[in-house]
Amino acid sequence: MATAAVILGANFYTALGGIRTLGRHGVKVYALDYDFSRAYGLSSRYVFKKILCPDINRDEEALAKFLLKLGGTFKKPPVLFASADSYALLISRYAERLAPYYLFPDNPPRLLETIINKRGLYRLSREQGLQMPLTFFPGSEAEFEEIAAKIPYPCIVKPTISHQFVKVFRAKCLRVGEAAGLIKALKQARAAGLEVMVQEIIPGFDDQMFCFDVYVNREGRPTHTLIAQKLRQFPANFGSSTLTHQCYDSEVEAQGLEYIKKLGYRGYGEIEFKRHATSGELYMIEINARLSSINILFDLCGVEFTYVMYRDLTGKPLPDKFLREEKPWAFWHAYEDLLTIRQYRRNGQLTWAQIVKPWLAHRKAHAIWAPDDPRPLFSFAWLILKKVLKKVGRLLTLPLQILIRQRRETVDKRGA
Repeated sequence: MATAAVILGANFYTALGGIRTLGRHGVKVYALDYDFSRAYGLSSRYVFKKILCPDINRDEEALAKFLLKLGGTFKKPPVLFASADSYALLISRYAERLAPYYLFPDNPPRLLETIINKRGLYRLSREQGLQMPLTFFPGSEAEFEEIAAKIPYPCIVKPTISHQFVKVFRAKCLRVGEAAGLIKALKQARAAGLEVMVQEIIPGFDDQMFCFDVYVNREGRPTHTLIAQKLRQFPANFGSSTLTHQCYDSEVEAQGLEYIKKLGYRGYGEIEFKRHATSGELYMIEINARLSSINILFDLCGVEFTYVMYRDLTGKPLPDKFLREEKPWAFWHAYEDLLTIRQYRRNGQLTWAQIVKPWLAHRKAHAIWAPDDPRPLFSFAWLILKKVLKKVGRLLTLPLQILIRQRRETVDKRGA
């Protein structure tokens, strides 16, 4: 009986990519999510079974207990995949209890928690001599002015754990241009109960961002690598890939392998680097310890990291592959790319010629669309349409709401 796979989270194209990779190889994929109405990945034909689970954002322990119970129903332990940081953290925190029921990389204790948390990653990078942008972690409010005097501007305010920050600010980070603005942003974050960091911005456009993707097997040996270069992101300058092409850069590869070795990492991982526009030095921005959002690009380039991990953990490893040639493929999220183009144009960062040229130069690895699996695109389109209709509805009823409010105010004044 073949080993199954369990993917945590299905409301993003990150999970969808992993579902398709495994499903196309005949793996039975059990996809879990806490909200079926938003999890468009569940509509994939490659989902063997969709399972409603507890909301990890509300009760992590409840989800852990649910997974333990679910794991006991399999005849053979399935391979467990995380599609988001929160799920990767859960696997790390409950590793000992989950290990008898699931297969997942055996990382050193608390390593994933350390690298997913930006404070932990920065501390670890300094201990291991890994170059990162200058970063401060404000504690008391008394430190705000001291940090504001030391950090170069513009700078960014980022969360130590991303998914919590996005819920409050609806953005991955806040860009700040002067000391007063920084102090205001830090006070705002503190009021929301968020732990944040202040980080310098490494000079250079978004095309100086590189992804080093690697798989490290159970023995601790890197067996597969691929490098990709971001061309555009959403939101512009500080976001997720919308147009990213596969490339080869020997310096990124060498530094990526050095960093991953020093960390003692196991499994699939992605290190994001940014090359300084003036010095040319590479700075580590973050490490992703979950499935990648550009998974489809890997597959079309012949380095299927999700399946590589599945095969290694099930004792049937694939041959090593270090992709050092350049393929014609580029990951493309059409919807988000169109949104971010507007931002780049508004910022005066790209001309129309610079926008169109990469489109024409690459074959597209679509984030959501797939000819053999079209339903997720329609599910995603329906979610977007509902958002648009809701927004239009609010705009149409706004004049009526204002009129009602004005009449109430008039009545109150007369009564007074």
